Amino acid sequence: MTTSSSIQTATHEAATPTPQGESDLPAEAAPTKMSKKRKATITALLIALVILALLFAWYLMNRKPLSALPGLSQSKLPHYEFSIYGTTHPLGVAATAAGDRIYVTESDGERVVRIYDTKGKAVGTLKPPKSTGVSHSPVYLAINPTTQDVYVSDRFTASIYIYNAQGTYVRTFAPKGKAVGKFAPLGLAFGPDGTLYATDVRAPGSKTHRVLSFAPDGTLLRSMGAPGQLSFPNGIVVDAHGNIEVTDSNNGRLVVFNVAGKMLATISPGIGEGDLGLPRGVAVDDTGRLFVADTADHMVRVYTIEKSKAMPKYVGSFGAEGQLDGTFEYPNGVATDKRAHVYITDRENNRVQVWGY
Repeated sequence: MTTSSSIQTATHEAATPTPQGESDLPAEAAPTKMSKKRKATITALLIALVILALLFAWYLMNRKPLSALPGLSQSKLPHYEFSIYGTTHPLGVAATAAGDRIYVTESDGERVVRIYDTKGKAVGTLKPPKSTGVSHSPVYLAINPTTQDVYVSDRFTASIYIYNAQGTYVRTFAPKGKAVGKFAPLGLAFGPDGTLYATDVRAPGSKTHRVLSFAPDGTLLRSMGAPGQLSFPNGIVVDAHGNIEVTDSNNGRLVVFNVAGKMLATISPGIGEGDLGLPRGVAVDDTGRLFVADTADHMVRVYTIEKSKAMPKYVGSFGAEGQLDGTFEYPNGVATDKRAHVYITDRENNRVQVWGY
């Protein structure tokens, strides 16, 4: 109220003719005031231009949206951007760091891996090796960070097929070491040094389900998970601190192992905040956010990973059951790129949803 009155009074006085005998401001005073205003305006514009230049330089170096600037809250949830159609009952998804290639496994129809570009345009397929009378069912994928080769697990043949970055089949992964025994890989992930991690569901019962790690040459390094501890482990990811997060699907939980195979923490099943139902796909981005596809609850749950704590911290969830944009019917796979995008296979809606920050 005080400010408004002052403005009105000032306006009125400015409009009133100067009484005779009073003089206006000295002629030299007006240019001085204008000069100060002009200098302030120019300074503000220069500061704004410098800030914009710095932000643009940061974007060119990192190729991320400004919402991903360091220091912004990790607790923010992503927003729906668009959907990619063309895959029948998609299960697994993987994306290159730049997001220019998105690989999606198809569990029905032709049962191939479909490749899309950053705008969701189909650009090719990864086809399994030809074998007479052999059926295929690709499930999960991972991209080797050292070679950019794409690894695909095949449920029907209990194999891992390897393709180069151009999409050409290279070979079938051949694990070394007698301790591997029968091998039925499902979820796949890579450590930064090229170590391959695979969930192994080699028998119908859960007593033999485990997580295996392999050196770049295929040599078995370690088996994780005591007999009966895991039941159909699906998604797997390695975080920035070297810990391994695994969705222990039929036990309804997420398990955190260290590199030596010791269980550090679990996110349990339940109806409480952050609890899980039927977790499948899992991914982590370069800011430390952990994404878990909760298939039975038709949503993606988001956690943050801190160096000093093995237990991920629950942030929130996004999505709900439905067919509209931003809703899911049995989401299964999750992937991230380094441009703040999250990719989720929306299985029964026959699409991949792209969310972003």
